[in-house]
Amino acid sequence: MVDPARAAALYDQLGDIFCLTFVKGVDEAEALRRMGGYADTSARRTGAELGELMGDFDAGFPQMAAALSLGAWSVVIEPEGFEGSDVDLLESVSRGTEALSVLRHDYASPQVAYAVDGVAVAGFDPDFPGDDRMWGTDPGTLRPLLLEAGLDGLAPDEDSWEPAGPRALVLAELVTGTAMPVDPLAGPALSARIEPWFVAPLGPGYRLGSDPYEPGSAEMVATAERADPRTQRAVAMAEVARLAGLLGLDGTPGLADVLEATARGAAVRVTPDSPLGHHVRDWLTTQKRAGDSLNGPDRHRLSDAERTQGNRLGWFVTALRGVLDPDPRHAVLAALRPVGSVPGLFGGSAARTAVLRSLSEGG
Repeated sequence: MVDPARAAALYDQLGDIFCLTFVKGVDEAEALRRMGGYADTSARRTGAELGELMGDFDAGFPQMAAALSLGAWSVVIEPEGFEGSDVDLLESVSRGTEALSVLRHDYASPQVAYAVDGVAVAGFDPDFPGDDRMWGTDPGTLRPLLLEAGLDGLAPDEDSWEPAGPRALVLAELVTGTAMPVDPLAGPALSARIEPWFVAPLGPGYRLGSDPYEPGSAEMVATAERADPRTQRAVAMAEVARLAGLLGLDGTPGLADVLEATARGAAVRVTPDSPLGHHVRDWLTTQKRAGDSLNGPDRHRLSDAERTQGNRLGWFVTALRGVLDPDPRHAVLAALRPVGSVPGLFGGSAARTAVLRSLSEGG
């Protein structure tokens, strides 16, 4: 039986930023693995222990998540996190089954999204659930349950933020036929550090786009899109190899093999426990430490040079993930994003000119 009062209590208990990702037909360990959970970080932890880890500078401020079994479904709880709201990750999580995510984010936009077997079926902002604002391949599929959850019929201009969040949790219980405890992280739950890099493709936001604030980016995008697929693939590989050399990473075990395989168009997956995967994990951690430490007492534990290096590693590792995409257009736009968006960190105007020449001359 759905209990709106319990949903409201859960909403308050989890705080002003959280994401719940419900996955059908899998246990807690598999749900975490689908979210990019590192197997070697798996342990039973309380909510307080998760919070302590996520605030640890030396650990790199890891994004932690815990999973609970709810019978036919498991739920992954991200305190102060929002990875499950990423549609590309949710689609990956849903392959062979169903997945539903509910995001509360009081400083951005909340979201409900539902995916089935790798396809986003329906999604919306619970504050504004009108038909004209819903998206997905079949957004009407949730409409009957929206009415039962009390989300249907809210006026677009209504100040509905307060009731909408708990109602989104009611909707999740109606979709899944489950009920979460009011304080799900009071006791130890299976948990792990999660990193979508290893399990989901990069979305469009990680590819180079035409930025009016970055002169030359439009020309680079247009030139890349005019190139034939073979050239796109060759330039993508060459650019990631160049970035690796700039950062002193070109000798990283497994990196050359991955680039060579993707250059041939082979499907490549880097796993968290592979030699290259461990380096990727280190690069991602360095990037997160550089960014997250800016907003707290650990700000001065990194020099400007160390922080810049962390940011450069973040740009590189995102480009590397992008070139694993089987679509050569996606691969080249991901590979070009560092030099197209922040050229000063990656060779400047000379590097951009060389890339344009390679694209125009066929790699």
